[in-house]
Amino acid sequence: MLNPDLDREALAAKWREDGRLRIENVLQPEIAERIHSALKSSVPFRYIMNIEGKNETRTPEEMRDLKPEELRETQAKIFGAASKGVGFYYCGYMMGQREEDTQDEDLKFLNSVFEYVNSDELLSFIRDITDLDDLKSAAAQYTRYTPGQFLTRHRDEVGDEQRRLAFVFGFSKNWHPDWGGMLQFFEDDGTPRESWAPMFNSVSMFEIRHVHSVTFVTPFALEPRLSLTGWFRAKER
Repeated sequence: MLNPDLDREALAAKWREDGRLRIENVLQPEIAERIHSALKSSVPFRYIMNIEGKNETRTPEEMRDLKPEELRETQAKIFGAASKGVGFYYCGYMMGQREEDTQDEDLKFLNSVFEYVNSDELLSFIRDITDLDDLKSAAAQYTRYTPGQFLTRHRDEVGDEQRRLAFVFGFSKNWHPDWGGMLQFFEDDGTPRESWAPMFNSVSMFEIRHVHSVTFVTPFALEPRLSLTGWFRAKER
């Protein structure tokens, strides 16, 4: 699945500058195209949000069944916390959420992609670039951000997870920077540093010490922000 023409030495030199790196054309083109198609048409994404300090997951059916006043109350709680720099609201999918997913060809393919991210071939590639020899596995979910969704500023440090690097494999096409959805980096004091717009067939990687967010996706965004997002870890699956 990995693009065989990637220059590992050049990528490693870029990584050493700041523990951050974006790799373009990271996968073979036909693989990236199939992932994009499956994410747009076949994935039973669920809504993931933080409400009053608790992480919640809801199905599309549960969101549609909310009465107008219930939906307004839910959104008020999400955005109220976000106004203080806390929380998130996006759609995610972990492989194997439903038994019937194993019968869907697109979902079986997406699972094979997830397994590849955990393969010796891909992990060896990441070790070569980052010089982190203790990487043993990846934890990830497929994500979709649509208008009104976001992830506030944070670090990815969680002690028991043994995370080393965060990654975002991007599968958004024709993304306009005015649509939001940026991977935004910050200084420790909250000063913005640099923004990376969603890019098709790319992977963005960074050490978990980096403060970052996914900026608010605007109401006029014409495409979803699609990705496989997670962490490379120093622990077995």
